[in-house]
Amino acid sequence: MKDVNKTIFRYFFLIFLFFGLVLSGTIGMVYNLESKGYLKRLELEEQVNLKLQLSVIKNNLDAIISDLLFLSKQNELQHLINDNEQKYKDLISYEYLELCRNKRIYDQIRYLDRTGMEIVRVNYNSGDPKIVEQSGLQFKGNRYYFKDTSALEANEVFLSPLDLNIENGEIEKPFKPMIRFGVPIFDNKKNKRGVIIFNYLGGKLIDSLREAATLALGNIMLVNAEGYWLCSPIKDDEWGFMIKERNNRKFSLSYPKAWKEISSSDSYQIYNKNGLFTSATIYPLREGLKSSTGSAIAFGDSEKKLRSNEYYWKIISHIPVNDLKSVNRSLLFKLFLMAFLLFLLASIPSWIISKAIVQRKFHQMELYRSANYDKLTDLPNRSLFHDRLTQTLKQSRRYDREFALMFIDLDGFKLVNDTLGHDAGDELLIKTAKRLLSCVRESDTVARMGGDEFTIILQSISKNAESVAQKIINNLSDPFKLKKNNAQIGASIGISSFPDNGDDMETLLKKADQAMYEAKKGGKNGYRLSK
Repeated sequence: MKDVNKTIFRYFFLIFLFFGLVLSGTIGMVYNLESKGYLKRLELEEQVNLKLQLSVIKNNLDAIISDLLFLSKQNELQHLINDNEQKYKDLISYEYLELCRNKRIYDQIRYLDRTGMEIVRVNYNSGDPKIVEQSGLQFKGNRYYFKDTSALEANEVFLSPLDLNIENGEIEKPFKPMIRFGVPIFDNKKNKRGVIIFNYLGGKLIDSLREAATLALGNIMLVNAEGYWLCSPIKDDEWGFMIKERNNRKFSLSYPKAWKEISSSDSYQIYNKNGLFTSATIYPLREGLKSSTGSAIAFGDSEKKLRSNEYYWKIISHIPVNDLKSVNRSLLFKLFLMAFLLFLLASIPSWIISKAIVQRKFHQMELYRSANYDKLTDLPNRSLFHDRLTQTLKQSRRYDREFALMFIDLDGFKLVNDTLGHDAGDELLIKTAKRLLSCVRESDTVARMGGDEFTIILQSISKNAESVAQKIINNLSDPFKLKKNNAQIGASIGISSFPDNGDDMETLLKKADQAMYEAKKGGKNGYRLSK
C-alpha cells in the first residue's frame, strides 16, 4: 500500500504543476492520453477475455473426445463384439447411463453395429437419463453421421457442425443446438465392427459464452466458418444456415470488412467505423485427429473430409463505436469540469487523475498475477509452471545443463481437511508452500498444480536432488501449528532429471509422477528417483 500511495503522490505532484502552468494544453493532452490508454486497455482486456473463453471451450471439447476414445477401447465392448452376450450389453448400457447422468452434456450416447443398427442407446431425457429398451432401438444406417463415421480409420473422429437438432424432418423447438461426435470401432483383428456416437448438447457451450458476455463490455458472438451466427446478441440472427427466412443474416454480410480479416487469421483485432472487433479461433479437433461431415448446408461438400485445422469457429467480441464514443464523451466532459475546478482547487482533479493512472497500472499487474499465480498460496500455477519448465528445457539444451523435476503429493492432507475443515486445509497449504520455498534456492521454481500437489524445478541441478528431497520431507514432517489445532503430514516425492530421464516436458512430468506413486506404494513420506 505504501508503494501505491507513494506512486499516487508522485503523479499528483507532476500533474498539479503541469495543470497550473499550461491549463489549456493539459486538457487536450490528458484527453488524448486517456482515450488512447482506455482503448489500449480495452483491447488487452478483450484479448484476455477471449483467450480465457477459448481455453475453457477447448478443454471441454477435448474432454468430450477423450470420453469418446475411452469408450471405444472398452473391454466390455470388445467382448460384446466377439461373443454378443447380453451381460456385456448390460454392462455397456449401465456405463453409458452413468456417463450421461454425471456429465449432463450428452443428449444421446449410442453404439451402432456395422449395419447402422443401434445396439445400445442412452437418452438424457432433459436430466432423467434412461437406457432405451430393445424395442426402441432404431436403424440409422442411412444417416450421414453413421456413414461418415464408418468411413473413418482407427483413431479418426467424426465431428458434425454445430447446428440445430432435427426431429421428423423439422427443426426441434425450442431450439436444441447439437454437435455429433463419432468414432469407428474395430475388433482384435482390426475389422470395422460399428461406431460410437455422442450427441453433445451444444447449448451448454453457447450458454457459457452468454454468461461471459454479461461480464464483458463487448458483445460476445460465435460464428461458423461460413460467417453465420451460432451465438449472437440478437437471437433472431442465429442459425441463418438452417432457417430459410434468416438466410441473409450473417456476420460476414453485416460486417464484411471485419470478416475479411477475421476469417483469414487465427486471432485478430481491428478498430474501424463499426467499433472494436476482437476475434479468436476454436479448432474443435485436437491436432492429428480427422473429421468428416455430411452437412451440405454448413460445408457445401457432403463427402469432404476435414482436417483438424479446417474445421473451426470464431469467437468474436464486438464493442459498437457508439459505446466507445460514449466513453470518450464522458471522459472529455470530466476533463473540462476538472479544468474549471482547477482554478478553484487544482489539487482535486490532479489527485483523481493520478489515482486513476496508478490504479490502472496496479490493476493490470493484478490481472497478470491472477492468470499466472495460485490465489491461495501465491505460488506459480500450472500455466506459469509449464511456461517456466519449457524455458528451462530450452536453456538446458542450449548450454548442456542438467536440472531436476520434483512431483510432490502431500500425505495425510485429506485427513486434516476432513477432520479440521477446509479453512484448516487452506491454512495448511499456505504454510506448506512457505516451507517448500525455504528448502530451495531463489532461482528454483515451486508451483502448485492443484489440490495438494506441488512441483519443483531445480535449476542446473540433478545429482543432489535427493538431498533437497530429503530436506523437504524432514521439513514437512515437523508439526504445523494451525489456528484450530496442530497437524501432521508427510510428502511423497517423485524425481526425474534432464537429460537422463527424458528430453521433453511430457516425459519428465510423466516419469516424475510415476516415481511419486512408487514413493506412495513404498510407504509414503519418502522419495523415489525415476528409472
